[in-house]
Amino acid sequence: REAVVSTQSTGGLSQTLPFPGDAEDSSSAQSNARSPALGSIMILAAQLIVAVQMITEQKFISQYDVPPLQVVGWEGTWGLIASLILNLVFFFIPQFKSQVDSVINDFNADAHVNRTDPLCNVDKLKPVLDHLENPIDGLLQVVHSKELILASVGLIVSIAVFNWSGVSVTSYLNATTRMIIDSLRTILVWGFGLCVGWENKNPRRIGYELAGFVLLLMGTFIYKDIIIAPAC
Repeated sequence: REAVVSTQSTGGLSQTLPFPGDAEDSSSAQSNARSPALGSIMILAAQLIVAVQMITEQKFISQYDVPPLQVVGWEGTWGLIASLILNLVFFFIPQFKSQVDSVINDFNADAHVNRTDPLCNVDKLKPVLDHLENPIDGLLQVVHSKELILASVGLIVSIAVFNWSGVSVTSYLNATTRMIIDSLRTILVWGFGLCVGWENKNPRRIGYELAGFVLLLMGTFIYKDIIIAPAC
């Protein structure tokens, strides 16, 4: 567990601290980030919320002996109800003017926009952006795009399987084991990001992150008794 915390701290610092050579990598997300420190703080806050969720799930499952599939079903039901209520509230909250102007400027500067398409009109875009959230526009986009429909269905299936697998691990083992196994998923995401060019390719930064992942793997092996650590 200590190794997992150390790894998360190492990864967070690698995204926050400046490294020599970052300035030259203008194509990286790190160079264009407005506030990496704020992003790291928000990630830590999210981790605390997830920790509370995992502990609550384990207590609920152990106390009431609820099947994992039923737990996922109820979580999805309450999540859907909460999302519908929040979307309704956010629809009547006006969007920040600076955010609207930023989107419009990006829209005007995008060379891939088909200017001959009557739908690609700034005057039609502004009313859509006037809401903090616009579920109506989002639904219309999904309905009129096969790619978005496939992506949405794939996301629903993958999240359902992911949550069911996670709750099953919690049911048969415990929440700590679930989170340690879940942390290993970050390695795949990081490796894929490197391959497609989404990650900063600064060698020093990569070495720092790689050291964190090695620490994570070693900690996992020790926790599962695959590697027996010497007694202190």
